Amino acid sequence: GNTVLVLCPPEAAPPLLYLAELSGDGGALPPGALNVVTGPFPDLCRSLRAHPGVAAVTFLGTTQVPEVQALAWGSPCRGPRAGWARGGRVVVVVLDSADLDGAAAAIVGAFPWGGCVVLAQEGVLAPLERRLRARLGGLRVGDPLDPGTDVGPLPPAVPHPEGLLGVPWPAGSSCVCVSPPSQVFQPLLPPGDRFYPPTLITGVAPTSRCLREPAAGPVLVLLPVRSPGEAVAVASGLPLTATAAVWAQDVTTALDTAERLPQGLVWLNALNLLDPSGGCAGGAEETTLEEALREFGRPPWEQPPKPEEPLSPEEAVPDPEDTELAGAVLAARAAAPGWGRLPGASRARGLRGAAAALGGTRGTPGGNDGDNGRLQEALLRWAAHAEQMGGAVQEVPGGRALVTRRPLGVVGVAWSWPRPLSLELLPPALALGNSVVVVAPPGAAGAALRLRKALVAAGLPGGALAVLPGGSRGSGAKLARHHPDGLWLCGADTDWTSALSVPRVWGVPERVLGASGLDPPLGATRELELRCTRPHCLWVPAGAP
Repeated sequence: GNTVLVLCPPEAAPPLLYLAELSGDGGALPPGALNVVTGPFPDLCRSLRAHPGVAAVTFLGTTQVPEVQALAWGSPCRGPRAGWARGGRVVVVVLDSADLDGAAAAIVGAFPWGGCVVLAQEGVLAPLERRLRARLGGLRVGDPLDPGTDVGPLPPAVPHPEGLLGVPWPAGSSCVCVSPPSQVFQPLLPPGDRFYPPTLITGVAPTSRCLREPAAGPVLVLLPVRSPGEAVAVASGLPLTATAAVWAQDVTTALDTAERLPQGLVWLNALNLLDPSGGCAGGAEETTLEEALREFGRPPWEQPPKPEEPLSPEEAVPDPEDTELAGAVLAARAAAPGWGRLPGASRARGLRGAAAALGGTRGTPGGNDGDNGRLQEALLRWAAHAEQMGGAVQEVPGGRALVTRRPLGVVGVAWSWPRPLSLELLPPALALGNSVVVVAPPGAAGAALRLRKALVAAGLPGGALAVLPGGSRGSGAKLARHHPDGLWLCGADTDWTSALSVPRVWGVPERVLGASGLDPPLGATRELELRCTRPHCLWVPAGAP
């Protein structure tokens, strides 16, 4: 139900202008619903800032800090909401038991423009490299309108991969050594400065630039790994990786490796299969269809603040020192993997133990009413939710996709509202496997301190919940600079430059927590679940394990 304004540089404009023309007069959209403006991009950005009616800004393409500063005025809690561009490289793990012919054919056939990193076990590295070279040498580079072309020219305004690889290639070269023992294999190239040959790089160091930055072209990087565990560790450390694939005929090893990979979308013995219905299986690796719709709509309880209205009263409460905050985030990050990997039933036992440690159940002879009773109810409710959380099996083209939810990791909560910390906020984050660092005024943190004491008594790792005094409106920016995996702003705020390092930022609306003594509004439980977790999709093709 939104209207859309598309800003684009001239080199990207023709298909967008054609789409707007087809959608306009006599098309499916009413006049003004889709608008395309092309021109010098910095000038367009400056002009957009002068229009306060814009409610959301989403980036298509690689997001850079200057672009965000130019377009995303305000902050995560004020002005337009910002959606970051998604995408990146594919990581392919090829294990000893893999079908090498099938893996090589899939890797070269699906050749992603964002680049591809192939992690091959040492036992199959050499034969896989031979197969990749043979298939890359058979690709035809040329006119994209020719049906026989496999690889066309680079997209307009895309930086040439030569700068990333470090040296220009002599015409007609097939193998050039860079930073020995690294090697680059390329077939012959047709004339034209926007063409770039399919490229295979081997023997690079883990710190090489071609691993740190994705190439905007047909570039494969092949790395050896000793074991599936090492492959998972390397894949976890690669920046800007969007999806992954595992090739192995050993069912147990393949499933175990796929489950441990951090990427949100993982194919098993397949590559680049997409579900046109969208969502996680549609290629949006960190977003389900439900979450994508939330980016362009609001739940009924969420009302954007007026730009001139303060989010919370300014409190004269000093925020924690950077060293103290850094120590709390570091301890939370150390505790997060173990706590998050526990089955939901195990985490539920810990939450029920904490409820018991708070002094019994509300309404019983040993019970405790008031805040303690509400905290116990929240713990028991989210313990049951953690036990019942499962996944969904989707029928997708060529197979089935198992979609589950994973914890974010470390969630930072910056509380500046002039009321006690809500009991509805922390139990869901902990029950669903996250570690939490809370910054709140001393008078508002009582519930969190009681919860921490009860949880530690029930066996929660000590670093999984930290409560620090603070709570000025700038506490969100301080938390963001320590790079949590999620940041919840409750009356606090941060600038976009600090928020760029946080994958998920949420300006928590007061109404989602419910009024004192009342149940949360309809749909709030699902909202909290989505804010505490991220999707993981394992795609199993038909006939595969």
